[in-house]
Amino acid sequence: MLKALNAHPVLKFCLKTAFFFAVLLALAYLYGYYGVGRATFLYNEF
Repeated sequence: MLKALNAHPVLKFCLKTAFFFAVLLALAYLYGYYGVGRATFLYNEF
């Protein structure tokens, strides 16, 4: 399989691009899921 990827650099580029895009989407999803920035400021409740 690795020989087939080395024989087709365009396919290798497309697979790497898809992989990194999936990682980027997963990070964006997790960032939104954990609610970073949604918490109230600590001193607003005093």
